[in-house]
Amino acid sequence: MGSFSKTCFVAFEVVNELYTALGAGFLGMLVLLKHGFDSHQSVKTVSVVALTTASLVFITQQIEKLQASKKKIVVITGCDSGLGFSLAQHTVDMGFTVIAGFLSLESKGSKEIRGTYGGRIIQIQLDITDTVSVRAAVETLEHFFNSEPRIFCISTIWYSHNEYFEIVLALYAIINNAGVMVFGEFEWLTERLIQEQIDVNLLGTFKFTNALCPLLRQSRAALPGLAVYGATKAALSAWSDALRVELEKYGVNVITFIPGSFTTQSNIMGKQLQHVQEMHDSFTVDQHNFYSDYFKRYNVYLSFFQRREVPCKIKDVKLYEIFECTLLDKYPNVVYKHETFRYAFYHTLFKFSPWCLRDYFITKFMCMPQYTPSPSEDKYMDDDEDIDL
Repeated sequence: MGSFSKTCFVAFEVVNELYTALGAGFLGMLVLLKHGFDSHQSVKTVSVVALTTASLVFITQQIEKLQASKKKIVVITGCDSGLGFSLAQHTVDMGFTVIAGFLSLESKGSKEIRGTYGGRIIQIQLDITDTVSVRAAVETLEHFFNSEPRIFCISTIWYSHNEYFEIVLALYAIINNAGVMVFGEFEWLTERLIQEQIDVNLLGTFKFTNALCPLLRQSRAALPGLAVYGATKAALSAWSDALRVELEKYGVNVITFIPGSFTTQSNIMGKQLQHVQEMHDSFTVDQHNFYSDYFKRYNVYLSFFQRREVPCKIKDVKLYEIFECTLLDKYPNVVYKHETFRYAFYHTLFKFSPWCLRDYFITKFMCMPQYTPSPSEDKYMDDDEDIDL
């Protein structure tokens, strides 16, 4: 028998034993171990049993689901539009009690949800960058959990014929969704635009989560949780990793949900025109001359991501399927991702490519207008070269 045939035979034996072990379960694995030691094939047998055990654990974890309940409160920030607007509706449809935070209770998103869901989605004004607003939101939550006796008119939370029930509410999850994105090269951003992204995406999330940590510990709940924009998100990822380790001993899970790109269905770039104007007005004369054509082409391209006057629920079945896993998986993953094949393909290339290729792939992935020097800039560069020579 040749070496190739031997390899195929061993592979067949391993697969066959894996299949047998999975089918026979725990007792079958004990028999397999005894047979392996008796036949002096302990290394192979132990490897097969270990792989089988890991597979069974993985399968079990993927199957077990928790149940949604109106007694479980899910708090979602940034529900005025986009992802938060969509998740608030989907979460209450799943069967949870939802407290949705809106920057303004008079926003179009707030009115739309109020008109469709009435009191089934509890609305609160919440600016996560404002300490007073955060404190008021926490007090509202504490009112739900600490009121004695715990009797509420269910019709103010979800439709139930105005009947009164005694219920025990628990903070089940915080979904830190509120975010601000300003599209523009780093040099173009004003100090205010940089600070706004840091204040909302990073510091605001810190502030709100920190204020709710005591309630999270009490409830043993699951916490799902461009240069400056990317930096704030990267910082949140690192923060989540550390927070997960800190809170695990209290029975609190910290989860990162990466929902992919849905810019055309979101309103995250709703203020892009104002941001562009602010960047343009802050340019020096030299910057106006240097970036003139490129700045125009760059922002004309971005203008295709039109602002939606009325927020719409995101239409993506797979997005909601993965989101449900973050709330209902009994043994949740650390990270849940939803991305198209194109995103997955490029992100894999980013991760494993050397830097020179990685930069090229990022440029291809973004598909942004290319920078080309103007004739005056070419002349300026030629003059510099002459001086150097």
